[in-house]
Amino acid sequence: MEIGEPGPRRKLIPLCDKIGRDHVAAVVHDFYDRLHRDALMRPFFEGIGDFTEHEALIADFWWTAMGGRIEQPRKFDMLAKHRALGFDAEALQRWLQVFEETLLAHLPPELAQRWLQMAQGIADVMQRHLQLGG
Repeated sequence: MEIGEPGPRRKLIPLCDKIGRDHVAAVVHDFYDRLHRDALMRPFFEGIGDFTEHEALIADFWWTAMGGRIEQPRKFDMLAKHRALGFDAEALQRWLQVFEETLLAHLPPELAQRWLQMAQGIADVMQRHLQLGG
């Protein structure tokens, strides 16, 4: 290959395709199981009626956030939902910690880290917009 000659084209693979839809659903399910067993986090989620539907919504959220497409687009309003729950800075940090533990239990470290970075970005937005301090 000569200088200035284009090299082989790299295909960028979205994170959703690297992780897979089944793994996204498994992570979300295990994450909420862990939250239900966590003394600090359990009270925030006790008021959710249909947890199967909630998990499906969250799995769709993560799938689309990672570049995936879903047949029926959904509206996601994380700020309003978490504001209504009364989330505080301590709960947000615990949420991230439990999420990281869950990711590492299901995924290779590189993929877990990439997904965790997305969650940390969302946590930063929530912290600012919900004025949680920290």
